[in-house]
Amino acid sequence: MKLTSLVSEPPSRLLEPSRIELGKGRLWTHRLRGGPVLLSCTAGAVWITREGEPEDVVLEAGSSYGGEGRGLLVVEALEPAQIAVARGEAGKTLRAALAKARGSWLVLLSLLALYVIWGSTYLAVSVALETMPPFLLAGTRFMTAGALLYGVLRLRGAPRPTLRQWGAAARVGVLLLVFGNGFVVVSQQWVSSGVAAVVVSTMPLWLALFATARGRGAAGGAPAGAPAVSRREWIGLLVGFAGAALLHLGGDLHAAHAGALLILLAPVSWALGSLYSRSLPLPEGPMAVAAEMLAAGAVMLGVSALSGEHLAAAPSSRSLLALAYLAVFGSIVALSAYTYLLRSTRPAIATSYAYVNPIVAIALGVLLGGERASATTWAAAAIVGAGVVIVSRR
Repeated sequence: MKLTSLVSEPPSRLLEPSRIELGKGRLWTHRLRGGPVLLSCTAGAVWITREGEPEDVVLEAGSSYGGEGRGLLVVEALEPAQIAVARGEAGKTLRAALAKARGSWLVLLSLLALYVIWGSTYLAVSVALETMPPFLLAGTRFMTAGALLYGVLRLRGAPRPTLRQWGAAARVGVLLLVFGNGFVVVSQQWVSSGVAAVVVSTMPLWLALFATARGRGAAGGAPAGAPAVSRREWIGLLVGFAGAALLHLGGDLHAAHAGALLILLAPVSWALGSLYSRSLPLPEGPMAVAAEMLAAGAVMLGVSALSGEHLAAAPSSRSLLALAYLAVFGSIVALSAYTYLLRSTRPAIATSYAYVNPIVAIALGVLLGGERASATTWAAAAIVGAGVVIVSRR
């Protein structure tokens, strides 16, 4: 069989090729061990036989033979010839598959952490606010979590953030935590955890709007830091928001103070912080989360001092336990998961937690707080779930 052309293996899977000169009648053999191989005839002509193959192959100058598997490969020069052999690592395909599977599991576990943990933080904040003022609570939470995470990372050898990285982390931390989270904590002095979760669930829609506007304003129409939002994602976002809005009609959710209006700014600020975090020079990995929490915690404690917040009495054990939960799980675990998702998935998937959190918040109210949920509330839960499925489908 004469071969004049054959699709080569992807270059990224192969090592640098080695060139071999063969005199007429000389043999070259290679034992295949499962990895990819690409053999190219660069001069002359060669005859190839492979163990397990029913036919032989003749290569002339400019043609190639490629594939992967096991068996003995024998090359004989029909005339003075030169061949170039590029081999792949035998375990490379397996490692790539394992890396892909590991990435998929990390995405699923990160989403689960956001759905459950951040859904429960609304109840935890309500408990902590029983005996602690809002900015002192939030500042202590993020300073504690940031210091713990920073210390662990430094002990494990992570480099210190540069001055430029600290500046980027401070900008993101202020948007995400001081405004995005801080306004929620302040508003929860007057609104229920359910209405807080419902309002925050508008965040993915704001992110989609900002991402689209940024894409249209960028040079050449390409977004700088976030992919464009597809039509399917728009449908999923709108369906999910419709379900979240229905929660307001189905439950006893109400705002009883003008300060509650601050919560309307929280999802807007969180969306902006999420968008810009994709393009700013943040520290690598979890160190970005630690730097953001330390910067935001310092700002919040400063606001607490300037506004005259103080403890009327020692915090209750319930409030302290809630604070510990918020620092370890709500901050270190969940925020690390969110940062990973922002860098590993599309924004609509990373922010789909906002549609699930109201369901978790209301369910915890029913299970732990003795609240009741109407049929309309559970219908809203079904709509929210549909929106998440639409957004997450590829």
